[in-house]
Parts: sequence; C-alpha cells; structure tokens
Amino acid sequence: MSMRKGPALLVFVLMLGITTFAAGQNIDDKKGRRNQDQQPAPQAQAPQNVGPMAQSKEEFDGFMAVQNEQDPAKKIALADAFVMKYPNSDFVQYAHSFRVTAYSQSGKPKEAVAAAEQAIDSIVKFGEKLVSKADADSKLTDKDKENLRKKDKNALFLDKTSPQFQAYMSQAEQRILVLYQTVVQSYELLNDAPKMIEWGEKALGFKPDDLNTLAMLSNVMAERPPTNEEEKAKSMKRAEELANQALTQLPIFLASPEGKNIPAQAKSDLTSQLHYTLGLIYLHEKRLGSSEQELMTALQSKPNDPIAYYRLGIAYVQDMKNDQAMEALGKSVYLKGVSEAGARDILKQLYVQKNKSEQGLDDYIKTAGARIGQ
Repeated sequence: MSMRKGPALLVFVLMLGITTFAAGQNIDDKKGRRNQDQQPAPQAQAPQNVGPMAQSKEEFDGFMAVQNEQDPAKKIALADAFVMKYPNSDFVQYAHSFRVTAYSQSGKPKEAVAAAEQAIDSIVKFGEKLVSKADADSKLTDKDKENLRKKDKNALFLDKTSPQFQAYMSQAEQRILVLYQTVVQSYELLNDAPKMIEWGEKALGFKPDDLNTLAMLSNVMAERPPTNEEEKAKSMKRAEELANQALTQLPIFLASPEGKNIPAQAKSDLTSQLHYTLGLIYLHEKRLGSSEQELMTALQSKPNDPIAYYRLGIAYVQDMKNDQAMEALGKSVYLKGVSEAGARDILKQLYVQKNKSEQGLDDYIKTAGARIGQ
C-alpha cells in the first residue's frame, strides 16, 4: 500500500501549470492577428509577440468559452468541440491542458492521461513552430523586414536569443513537466506502479535535474517496490540515486527566486519528504542505522508525521531496539492517519511482550504523544 503521495512542492507547480488568458482580446478579422497587449497568466510576464495567435475572432471567442467554463464536464465538451473545429489552432495546446484538469477534477485519471499526452504533443509542436519561424526570421535582412512590414503592418519577427522568446520557451518546458507529473499521479490513482515509474523516467529524460520529478519518482519507487528481490535491489539502487540527487538539488532550489516564494511549511514538508524517502529506501535495503538517521531527520522538519514514525518504529524493531520502536510507534498511533492500525498492532505486541499485559497501553500512547517534537 502506498502511504505517501507526491512531494509537497508539486501542488505549487501544478498551480503554475494552468494557463489562462485575459478577456477582451481584439482580433482584426481581416488580418487575423492577436492583440499584442494580450498576455497569458499566471505567467503574466510572458512577452509580446511570442505565443499563440488566433486567426479569427470566432476562434478566439471559442477558446475563451473553454477557458471561462467552470463545470468540468461542460469544459471537456467545449474543449473537445474547439479542438475538432480548430485542429491547427495555436490554442489547441491549452484546450488539451484544460481537458487534463477537468478530467482530474472529475475523477477520471485514465482520460486525464490521454489528454495529457495530447497536451504534451501539442505544446512540443507549437514550440517547434516558433523555433522554425525564428530560424527563418534570422535569415531576413533589415530591408527584408521593412518590405514585409509595408505589406503587413502586423508582421511579427521572432528572435531565439531574446529574453521574451527564452521566457516563453521556459514556461512551455515547465508546463510539459507538470503534465508528465500529472500522468504519474494519474497512474497512482489507477494503482499502476510500472506506468508511474515509466512516466517518471520520461520526465527525467526531459529534464534530468528537476527537483519535483526527482522527489516524486524516488518516492514512488520507495513506496511501491517490486516483490522480486533481485528487481527490488535494482529498483532501490535507482531510487537511492534519485533521492540523493534530489537532496543535492534541494538547497539550490530553496535559494532560487521560486524557492524563496514558497511558504516555510511547504519547505519543511519538502525537506521532510526527501529524507523520509531516503530513509524508506534504506529500510528496504536493511541499512537500519542509516534508515533511522534519515527518518529522524525527516521528523525534525515535520514532527507530526505519523507515517515517518511508523517507518522509524519498523526500523527499530528490525534493529532489535524495542524501547525506541515502542516510542516511535506510540507517537504514530497518537497522531492517527493511515498508519495507525499497523502501528498499533506492532506496538501492542511489543508492549505485551515487555509488560505481560495490555493494561496501560492507551496511557503509554498518550505519554508518547506528549513527547512529540521534544
């Protein structure tokens, strides 16, 4: 059973991955040009002249209807209709992204996966379109551009080296990563560990140093190890590599502008998550001392985590440290959560073994709970 979900940071990344557009865009029906003042949000700093362009007011209004619809089922229907009517629209990538969100909200992970694959494909194709245009524009002389502007006052020229172009492509990259991670989470809901790992590795192939993906994939592998011992050993070796890489990236991320804007509690949760994952990996590998150390480090950042106490208790049991195991398991039971039943069962066995009776067990749990954070 998987007791953990994705790292705390993911929720903030997902918030950044939903792109919306300002209303009131002016479309020149004859020229079919996008108003250059129209900006995507929450990436409000997205530059002029780089991004999607509607070819007609009808197309833009159709997209805005998709964006503004709040009911998930209706949003999906509108997005499907938009993609069918405007298959070559620059806005198809966003329509598919809206479908991903709506399917997730509707509790349809299988459909969310399919929509995410389509969204990734359309984002990549649009990026290739921008690069192709930028390459073509780079070959134009100033005289060529002047002549083109005389024919079309709205003519746009792209420069791959400009901050605007690079900012837009960076945002597109982040959206793709969010979609990869959404697929992983969808397969978690479908209880398909191999697919979770497959898509996590795809995400790392896209961006090998992404902290969020490293944290998510290492946690998935730690929580859902193979039953075959040989395969498990290989899987834990890979998971350990990823978890250590994530811990190396952590201080770099926390010092970045994005990291500094994250609430203190989210930073603590992420730090705890990474150490918890490494502690669980070591537990699978029977490296009990290292496991205990990592789990205790995790609890320093998040002292009210019942699952970390549960795993720590198991590590102490296997290490023949029964008193420490009882303390950790007592705290896990006190904090309740999904680990409560398992923690109580093991604690009861240890308590009866030591005291020859269950009498006083509930008082022991309360006393252990009072020591949380000390």
